[in-house]
Amino acid sequence: MRTIFRRFLYGLSVVTIASLACGTSAPLASAGVVTGPTAEDTFFSSFKMGLRLLPGYTHLGQDVCVVAEGNDFPGTQAHVIRELNAFNGFFGTDTVNTEFKSMHLAGSVVGGCDNLSSMFIGTPVEFRVGQGNGFLPSLGVSNGQVAEVSPTPTNGQLDVFPAKSVFDLFVDVWVDINHDNSVDFGEVLRNFDYAARMSNSTLTGLPPTAFQDSYNLIGKVWIGDPLLGEFGANVLPLPIDFYVVNLDGTTSGILAAQLGDCPCASDEHIITPEPSSMAIFGGLTLLAGRRRLQGLRKRLFGR
Repeated sequence: MRTIFRRFLYGLSVVTIASLACGTSAPLASAGVVTGPTAEDTFFSSFKMGLRLLPGYTHLGQDVCVVAEGNDFPGTQAHVIRELNAFNGFFGTDTVNTEFKSMHLAGSVVGGCDNLSSMFIGTPVEFRVGQGNGFLPSLGVSNGQVAEVSPTPTNGQLDVFPAKSVFDLFVDVWVDINHDNSVDFGEVLRNFDYAARMSNSTLTGLPPTAFQDSYNLIGKVWIGDPLLGEFGANVLPLPIDFYVVNLDGTTSGILAAQLGDCPCASDEHIITPEPSSMAIFGGLTLLAGRRRLQGLRKRLFGR
């Protein structure tokens, strides 16, 4: 729904031993599944977020915190489905299950927290959410819930606002490390065992009526939690770890990045009502970033 994913690219941490094994991944839980008749909400959005890139991804020998900005990929909007019929949920109020069907955000690195981050300026960055919408197969389903907060009796309809809303998101991240402007094997990252718990306690309405509502990243939820995607799930502290994805969608076991650990980033995902506000990152920026990257690698590694 209309979102500011504040601190969205902040944290994905600690995966289980089973999923760390090369070529394996844990099965996805399916709590909070959307059933029955549904409605679909669509909206435009933009983002500004921080990402800690680790040596397993950059091959630079040390961590680098970068800040990226961008918008919906041209021609796309975010799609969320929700149940039409509410049930008496966690708070004793009308509640519906939701699912983030798709979101594709695109932008570039605009800054960072340290001197090394400057070499990534202009590097393309993209994010995808939604089962079947990843850069590679098997991106997990991202479920959530919306619940009324008013103590009024339940009537089977989500019609009282403000409301509470959460999503547990599984995300594909692409940072074009080699600056060839294409998604290559080894450049796609994913949070395999912990979903990003996004929360909004004052949702003003459902899109398209809502405007610039915001979701904060408040922690992570283990993939095996029986209440994954629901209000009662056990929310654990950040950060969240991202691993390089194999071509078949399993984890390579290569720890590549973290969300939730870049102190210089404000990390916002903001709904923008006009698609014309999309940022275009041109070839000159990409070329400048490529030269910085090649120059720094030459100084660090002699090549």
